[in-house]
Amino acid sequence: MIGLLAGLYSVNAAFAIDIPTGKLNVDRTMVRVGTKSNLDWQIQYPSTVVTDVVTIGPSGTITAKTSMKMRVRTLGVAFQSGSTLLPVEGSWSKNNSASYTRFFYGIGPSVVSTNVLIDTTVSVNDKIDFGARGWSGSAWFPFHDTRSADQYTTVLKNGDSAPSYAPAYDQASAKSFLAPYLDTTGKIKIGPRDLIVLWECSTAAPGTTYFDMQDLVILVTFE
Repeated sequence: MIGLLAGLYSVNAAFAIDIPTGKLNVDRTMVRVGTKSNLDWQIQYPSTVVTDVVTIGPSGTITAKTSMKMRVRTLGVAFQSGSTLLPVEGSWSKNNSASYTRFFYGIGPSVVSTNVLIDTTVSVNDKIDFGARGWSGSAWFPFHDTRSADQYTTVLKNGDSAPSYAPAYDQASAKSFLAPYLDTTGKIKIGPRDLIVLWECSTAAPGTTYFDMQDLVILVTFE
């Protein structure tokens, strides 16, 4: 019983957002050998959203508020010149590292959206950035990342509106990649600890035909 009460105290005293809280009731203060005691309990499980576990900076840099798992998947790629499919490269960096680590390289048909491409643990105050660039056929287009605020990278959370642009070269719109993650009003509908990141990997100017924010789409999940 002392052990149970000590455990109960540790739960009630806990302030970590991942730990359930509640109370335990016992029908007697002493239990003799061979007798039984009745227990009942009430548990409240934490209900958190992504902004409870991370901070999203103005440029899109993600800062962890707690230690947790981070998993990344690529949802879609639509990058091409005319009818020629071109590859994009997705990379990530931790704590403002000067170097980025590639987690994806390929064209649209090479995407397997269920594959976990990054499976790692982030600690309190770790800063995470994602970046991407597209291949022109002869050279790389400029690299765009969440460390630098510009219109070529967008970070979305549950309830945000997905961008809608006229796709170039009859590519599927950005929303086609996001279809399983949209509600009936066009709002992002993902897990409470998920983020979606989209890129425009060309040099097209915002508002022009070729600026469609669909060149790379990834899903970031915190657990």
